[in-house]
Amino acid sequence: MRLRKEVGGLRVRRLREFNLALLGKRCWRQVTNREGLWFRLLAARYGLEGGRLQPGGREGSVWWREMVKIRDGFGSALGNWYVDNVRLKAGNRLNTLFWLDRWVGDVPLRVRYRRLFDLFDNKLVIVAQMFALGWDEGGGAWRWRRRLWAWEEELVKECRTLLLTVSLQVENDDVWTWIPDPLAGYTVRGAFRTLTNGAPLNHDVHLFYDDLLWRKDVPLKVLIFACRLFRNRLPTKVNLFRRGIIQYEDQMCVGGCGVQETNEHLFLNCGVFAQLWQLVRNWLHVYPHLYKHSLTGD
Repeated sequence: MRLRKEVGGLRVRRLREFNLALLGKRCWRQVTNREGLWFRLLAARYGLEGGRLQPGGREGSVWWREMVKIRDGFGSALGNWYVDNVRLKAGNRLNTLFWLDRWVGDVPLRVRYRRLFDLFDNKLVIVAQMFALGWDEGGGAWRWRRRLWAWEEELVKECRTLLLTVSLQVENDDVWTWIPDPLAGYTVRGAFRTLTNGAPLNHDVHLFYDDLLWRKDVPLKVLIFACRLFRNRLPTKVNLFRRGIIQYEDQMCVGGCGVQETNEHLFLNCGVFAQLWQLVRNWLHVYPHLYKHSLTGD
């Protein structure tokens, strides 16, 4: 396959984007060619749970861990580019994760109903299992870690109402769609084009943080913390999971907001902790857009 040569500011091929596009092809094959030898080998090595290949923890190779980042939409060099561009078309939902996949509405249910996701017993349950157990009122699908409060019961009622719009087609398999090109599906060329259509890296941002990190008037422990933060080396729950220290379902923010605990979430988006860090940033006169660039890798 010939690929048009793309260059950056220094007339160098954009290898990072090209490598990500190649890894994305493997992610695509995980859901579109589950009977292939490649998928079966990975299943034998890393295991399957809820119809999904498992990350493997410390046993996973560097190559596999990078692929999992892209597939699951966290820690990737260019954010959620893969997750944001794939959709599931209705089928029997035998391979669709109820909370984690984007299968009803525009966002995963874990995002739309963060509180319920945090309280649900089996976060890797698939849609077909939930349907079989009964997700309507009085059904056995809803299994919680504790008894729900009245306002949480209202959220369940709202979720059940949303699920009334869903019809499972038992005779058809789930079909994945690549949004940028629904007809051709995922191609390395198309993914590379999607990745390189974004704004280029801001070189001034990196110079700004290089200067910030090595100031002599800043205490050493503060410099070390900042260095670990900007290089995504803090022990967030996502990083602990990536290192095989905690389980997949334990990645949620300690603030109880039902979102994966990443650098970006803790310091920019968390309703519990981000407000505190906003005060710190205001005190230090740190520019919010530069700060966000450093945490997201943009």
